[in-house]
Amino acid sequence: MARYGTYNSPGGFKLTVYGIAILFAFFAMFYFTRSMYRENNVNRPGAQARAAERLKARDEIRQKTAEALKSGGDVDKAKGIVRIPIARAMEMTVKAYENPESARSNLIARSQKAAAPAPQQSFE
Repeated sequence: MARYGTYNSPGGFKLTVYGIAILFAFFAMFYFTRSMYRENNVNRPGAQARAAERLKARDEIRQKTAEALKSGGDVDKAKGIVRIPIARAMEMTVKAYENPESARSNLIARSQKAAAPAPQQSFE
């Protein structure tokens, strides 16, 4: 006759070790969560000033990038790479893709030119 329930169960020592490991993990998680809360608390000294400083920096970056997207300029003079406004770039793309084969070959040639190393300058 078969006896059920004869599988190997962990002993008391293993259960104690597992329990201690789980408790340690819980307290470590509690400690790390509490320390993150204390570091990121908005009521700590200087938090409001730091937040205002970050907002100002973010707004400056957004303004500069918006201006860069709307205007042209040189990106790399040595390679002959320039930046053009987005509206003009979209017009040029639509016009170029009226003939897809030539547009693709032109795009590949321009990307290879942009990836090429810059020419060495002579200081003689």
